[in-house]
Amino acid sequence: MRITLKPVAILLLPVFLAASPAFAQQARVVDASALQQALDERTTVEAAQRAQVQQVLDRAEVQQLASRMGLNLADARTAVGTLSGQQLADVAAQASAADVALAGGANTIVISATTLLLIIIIIILLSQ
Repeated sequence: MRITLKPVAILLLPVFLAASPAFAQQARVVDASALQQALDERTTVEAAQRAQVQQVLDRAEVQQLASRMGLNLADARTAVGTLSGQQLADVAAQASAADVALAGGANTIVISATTLLLIIIIIILLSQ
């Protein structure tokens, strides 16, 4: 008894085509509202990080230190607006550490002066 493969292939062809990713309807991984929410959260986080850096740059101690070192804080403030992503996160983390150190009192001002100087220099270098 001889079985012909042609009728079997014709019967199985629609099954294989239906299982193919090219013909199957794929579900979306992320819908539009979830994507928009993620973008909004990212924007909010970056705005908070910029505000944190600006807050440290507005401190009197930082202004005095920058003045003594001959650094232009206006350039640093402008540069903060251009930072994004990991650069902004790194500078914001340093700014947070400097803010905590400055709030700690006179014993930490020597350590925070170095940190503040690094923050200002990093901001100016990253903006160029």
